[in-house]
Amino acid sequence: MVKYTGYIEGYYGRELSWEQRFAMINHLGTLGMNVFLYAPKEDPYHRVQWKKMYPAAWQRKLKKFTAAGKRSKVEVIPALAPGLSYEYRSVKDYALLLKKFRVYFGMGINTVALLMDDIPEELPASCRGAFSSLGEAHGLLLQRLFADLRKINPKIKLWFCPTIYTDQFVKGRAVDCMYIRDLARTIPSAVTLMWTGPQVVSEKINQRTCGGILKLFNGNVVIWDNLYANDYAPYRLFVGPYEGRAAGIIKISRGILINPTGLFHTDRFLLSLFADFLAAKKATVAGWEKIAEEYGVPRFFNRIRHFFWTPFRIPDKKEYSKKALDRIGDLWEGIIVPWQNPLKLEWYPYLYGLLQDINYLEVPKAKCVSWLGKRYFPISAQRMVRR
Repeated sequence: MVKYTGYIEGYYGRELSWEQRFAMINHLGTLGMNVFLYAPKEDPYHRVQWKKMYPAAWQRKLKKFTAAGKRSKVEVIPALAPGLSYEYRSVKDYALLLKKFRVYFGMGINTVALLMDDIPEELPASCRGAFSSLGEAHGLLLQRLFADLRKINPKIKLWFCPTIYTDQFVKGRAVDCMYIRDLARTIPSAVTLMWTGPQVVSEKINQRTCGGILKLFNGNVVIWDNLYANDYAPYRLFVGPYEGRAAGIIKISRGILINPTGLFHTDRFLLSLFADFLAAKKATVAGWEKIAEEYGVPRFFNRIRHFFWTPFRIPDKKEYSKKALDRIGDLWEGIIVPWQNPLKLEWYPYLYGLLQDINYLEVPKAKCVSWLGKRYFPISAQRMVRR
């Protein structure tokens, strides 16, 4: 059985250019990964305006992109996310959805994805009484869609991202909630589920944290990993080792895809870290240092890397002490000015943000507003100072 590893363009606030996507496909192939999931939140035809057909020029680009993927042994999986306005009892809406998916089959695409993430968890008022829950509505939609897609292309594969895609969205375990139980009861067994783990951004992904959902869906689950995502924390950047994940999770699932930042050079770097994890079956600082050197990250960064490690690596008070900050040295002269590199262009706002934070710790309270005003809106800066 094929195990999937690769990249998700599935974040808010950024969108790759076609040139960058083609380069990302090549990078994935070089790393031995096999999936590029196309699901950009900022593509209007993917989500907000899903009822409109993609322009002909875009379709030509996707066809070339798919061909490039095949040359690199990377499968391009386009996704549609109609959940913001989809009417589950509408003949017209279903016909539009099927029509948009059909377009892909002339491009050599054999796997497509339906995303129902980040929408209200309740049934629309127009559907109440027709389904026992939103989970049943989604499962029955998948039954119909998968059957109709198979009539067009008997080899088609379908992936699905549910509305409840993490335990974080429910009290207790997701496997015990009505949405997931009804979905598991009605979803075709061949449809692959996408899951982020115990949280939207999960600290640990392993048998213990994901075993319940894997068992319920018979292992036909791909992990959608948001470890490196920063669309929810746009002032932060996370570029540490791919830690907190058990290598064995790939054996009991269909694989792992990472949904990182939308910063092209940064995401290439993060994919290389992911590939190192897959090869070594663990995340190591030595592996991180080797890849950082390959990408031209200066050694000075090692002094501050703990501020950029993962969302779950919170520097303790000792690391914010005057002695510790003095040991870092001059960020401006040490890395911000001299480092000339495509990564630096993407990391500059975060490096400068750290410099501001350090200065904030050192300046008198009377001057805090001016420092905070560089980082926050004035109303927030003034309130912080009052506290």
